[in-house]
Amino acid sequence: MDAKQLKPYTFWIVCGVVVVIELGLILFWTPTDDEGRTPEEVKATLDSDFKKLQQLHTRAGYQLTGVKDAENEADIKELTEKCLITPKWQGVLQPIVDKYKAHRDSIRKDLTQRSSILHEQVADSSDHFAWYNAYVGKTKEVMIALRNAGALVVDETRPEEKDFENGSEVRARVGFYTKVEKTPDASEHSSLTARFRIMQKISQILIANAASALPSPVVKTGREAELDSKAPAYFTGVEWKRGSDSSKTLSEPFSEFTDAHELTLSLEGSTSALMAAQAAIEGISDPVMIVAGGTLTGRGERPAGSRKGAVDEPMSLRMMIVVLDFTRIQQLADAEAAAPAVGGTKK
Repeated sequence: MDAKQLKPYTFWIVCGVVVVIELGLILFWTPTDDEGRTPEEVKATLDSDFKKLQQLHTRAGYQLTGVKDAENEADIKELTEKCLITPKWQGVLQPIVDKYKAHRDSIRKDLTQRSSILHEQVADSSDHFAWYNAYVGKTKEVMIALRNAGALVVDETRPEEKDFENGSEVRARVGFYTKVEKTPDASEHSSLTARFRIMQKISQILIANAASALPSPVVKTGREAELDSKAPAYFTGVEWKRGSDSSKTLSEPFSEFTDAHELTLSLEGSTSALMAAQAAIEGISDPVMIVAGGTLTGRGERPAGSRKGAVDEPMSLRMMIVVLDFTRIQQLADAEAAAPAVGGTKK
């Protein structure tokens, strides 16, 4: 076929070639935008941006309910995931959050260390008889020290008063347990240990803070020299509040991580000795000890005129004391640290 025969079909031949070229371009050349992204990449970016826009719209309309706890991981997750508009908050707030957590951890550690004295073992053995014998021996040592220092007054004419192992009355005066029919079982060891350590601490404070009774600056009796010697306040009774009643003392949120031991301590002695004892007890920090109240009164009724010329009038002091045990606060913290991270708030 010569050129003259092809000439009528030239237009269609050119159109066919152009179509073939376009098909080749479509099949083998991928168009891109100004940033060099393919249509698929542009679509993926738009889809992602659209999802972010939907999330922002959801967050903008989210309604918070109730009061949120900054230490509760579920509350933190709700606030960070559903309320904060952008993750840029983390660079500003995270250092503050980390500092707060470090400060909180140091407080937990300090309170736990202060409470450790309440759990210092009386005996290594868990055997009922071995444990009680060790308990009696240690409480007897405290009572002997109190008697020798004058902080425990006993009637030497009564054998049961001098029996620091089995004399239930004299032992109860210092807050110690005495078996009647059976030795305490293992479930009671923890409570008795804590009470022993509390009374051991108070006893040391009383002995160390003996005070001299000062003569009256108003009335001269001529017997002021009798007041030279120092004497501590002495025990007249200790009443322990039952465990179930003590647990009601603490309100939320303290009851979640704190145990309380409550007692009423009764002392007698000179006014100066009682004031010195109260001040020293209020200063105890290991364990955490709080004097919740107290009353200072004259010791009983005396006939008219009997106080005339008295060198010093014995007084009575009753103190309501609460001892806080923060051991569980560290146990809860350890359990929280062992739990899976929530909402990306833990590192």
